[in-house]
Amino acid sequence: MKYEHYISLIKELEAFAERDRKGYERRVLGLAALGYAYFFGLILLFIAIPLSLLTLLFFAPQSLGRLLLFAIQFWWIVVPGVVVFFGFLGGAVRSLFTKFPEPEGREIQEAEAPELFSFIRETTKALKAKFPDKVLITDEMNAAVVTIPRIGMFGRRVFLLLGIPIMKTLTPDQFKAVVAHEIGHISGRHGGFGKWAYQLRESWGRFIETQELNDHKFAFLYEKFVNWFFPYFQAYSFVLMREHEKEADSYAAGLVGARPLGEALLALETRGAELNNVFWKTIHEENLERSTPSVNVFSRMLGSLSFVDSDRDRETVLAAVKRPTDYNDSHPSLADRLKMLGYWTGEDLPPLPVKATVSASDQFLGEQAAELIADFEQRWDEHIASTWADRHSHFESSRKRYDELEKKAAEGDSTAEEMLEMAGLLAERKGNLEALPLLRETVEKFPENAEAHYSLGSVLLMNDDESGLEHVRRSMAIDIKWRYAASDIAFQFLRSKGRFEEAKEYAATVESQAEDFANAERERQSISVTDSFLGHEMTEEKVAEIVRKLQYYGEITALYLVKKVVNYFPDVPFHVLFIELRERGLLNRTNDMKPEDLLSAVASRLENSEIGYFALLRGEFIPIKEVFPRIPNSKIFERE
Repeated sequence: MKYEHYISLIKELEAFAERDRKGYERRVLGLAALGYAYFFGLILLFIAIPLSLLTLLFFAPQSLGRLLLFAIQFWWIVVPGVVVFFGFLGGAVRSLFTKFPEPEGREIQEAEAPELFSFIRETTKALKAKFPDKVLITDEMNAAVVTIPRIGMFGRRVFLLLGIPIMKTLTPDQFKAVVAHEIGHISGRHGGFGKWAYQLRESWGRFIETQELNDHKFAFLYEKFVNWFFPYFQAYSFVLMREHEKEADSYAAGLVGARPLGEALLALETRGAELNNVFWKTIHEENLERSTPSVNVFSRMLGSLSFVDSDRDRETVLAAVKRPTDYNDSHPSLADRLKMLGYWTGEDLPPLPVKATVSASDQFLGEQAAELIADFEQRWDEHIASTWADRHSHFESSRKRYDELEKKAAEGDSTAEEMLEMAGLLAERKGNLEALPLLRETVEKFPENAEAHYSLGSVLLMNDDESGLEHVRRSMAIDIKWRYAASDIAFQFLRSKGRFEEAKEYAATVESQAEDFANAERERQSISVTDSFLGHEMTEEKVAEIVRKLQYYGEITALYLVKKVVNYFPDVPFHVLFIELRERGLLNRTNDMKPEDLLSAVASRLENSEIGYFALLRGEFIPIKEVFPRIPNSKIFERE
């Protein structure tokens, strides 16, 4: 669905939901039922075939026998077909019964946090929600309810995830408001839509993943439906999910109070910005300077949450309340949420919460908090130590390279590519803003370089400077190859400002290019006897390298290298390597690798060889061999 159509549809649906909420919910549930019906219909269609054969076996065995004798005559087609058929059916069934992994976190029992569990119990009762199967403490600056099926599409398990950082940040009442909001998402007042919508998307997603293993041989049965259904389902469910977000805020305000929830939203905004802009920047600088890993990073991070800089907080909130409600996030904007709660009138700045004297972790976890923090501390130190030295070594190498380029630039002998490389190395070490002067200099020196304009425009837009639009537009005008990337970043910037009408122009370009990319990927996922092939475009050196790596496999009797004719991006060749194998006899050559194992080994050895597809010359691909004599230089190896 095109962006313009998607936005228009959501606006229409919002108006419809406001007029007739019950009727809207029925329509959404009807769409969900259609998605389930089509999914189960596919399974029943494929089950019907073996059931039909069984019926013939019992009631017309002679007819079944004749059918089998006929099929045996075309065994090279039937056998692969049967494999693909059961692969499809097996994938569909597995998607129904796959077990979901539980979310990560340390489970906490009621005896360890009785006051917390008491509040959860009161809240679930008040909101007619299912009591969580598990309450997990995590190391994330977040709180969430995660609902997963018990198995496949069936059953329901609820996990309440509570991050130690968020508990350290908020007061007990603020934290209660956040927990009540999350439990509001599983409220019986919401109905079961969220669960069914999630399981529908997940089951279809797992099913399509299994079909990738079979090159989507039966994609014609579901592809058009999926491409039509899910954009509409996303639009319809989006409106309902946003209503659920508003209701969850309302539930929390009703149970705990609007003020604690408003304060919690602002505290999470300011503390999150402080972590990103100050704390993690400090850790990055330590990694630049020292090869020895920093320790106690988790405790230091928790400690940084208690530091409040009023000026920085005001700047953070000022920027946050300017962000409009977007159609990319089911949550309303911060400004809209605060206004709906009655916490803020929209004038001046919202009142900032005061620093917590008693944190939610002190109140609800008590002595358990220290034990949990120590556990997370150890994990963080181990993870940081595993990557610290490599990152420091990388930064040292990039520093040396930067010094070399800087010396050359001082002599006035730098190319555009070298100046852009310098800017990238500087941004990696010190941030994008530090690279701005160098990018401006590059554009001034090389005004017709598309990448220079794109890089400068991107950094400006990422730092909320609208002048970047002029540069990304210029990059497209200079070189069409930058059209997709430039349009995408311009679209993201305009959408973040709520300028949806202006964003439509760029969205159309992005969608057109994305559709071409998707089509190109699709036509490069498989080959068939109906495809056309031409001579390859690889150099003699690369061909010789392929032969050198594969000639020692005694099972290989010949190699054919060709280029598949593609409709999308034909200037990027799609090379196919066909592999001919000797026959494995019953009494001789029994030590030969299995064909599928050999194919996997070949693909692994030639992983970076510019070959897009590997195929064995057997079964359905046998007729393709007749084409090779007409293609120049297609045979690159033949065993004597």
